[in-house]
Amino acid sequence: MVDILPLNSARSWADLLSLSREFFAEYEIHHQDFFKIADLKDEHITSYFASFCGCDSRQAFIAVSGERIVGYITVYVKDQPEYWQVKKVGEISGLMVSRDYRRSGVARELLGKTDEFFKSQCVKYYTVYTAVENQAGVDFYAACGLTPLYTTMIGRIP
Repeated sequence: MVDILPLNSARSWADLLSLSREFFAEYEIHHQDFFKIADLKDEHITSYFASFCGCDSRQAFIAVSGERIVGYITVYVKDQPEYWQVKKVGEISGLMVSRDYRRSGVARELLGKTDEFFKSQCVKYYTVYTAVENQAGVDFYAACGLTPLYTTMIGRIP
């Protein structure tokens, strides 16, 4: 059984460090020019997750099996410029589930907690970024009802 809990700063960071390194290693495959995983320090990861603790507009949820963190999702709310009709938009900045727990419903449960958080923040829309090469991620989000909003193109200067 997996429990979905809000992350608090008192929890051990070891599992989050491991999952985050796995997350970035998977993205490094798609974007080798962007990430330098070898330079990623534990302090970078713990600082990132700590920024989601004790903040009303940011939240991290963790999936816990026994004492082990097997997944996480990090979300925040951003205000839009006044000329936008939608004034607040949610953003999923990271979703990761350990390989051993994939296809078991953990990611859907994490996404469900995200929906609850966004509702509590009066957010009606949220976005998520994933690499176009991450077909499993694209398929997962589509199966959860997310639809494409825009495409980010990247160019390289020779």
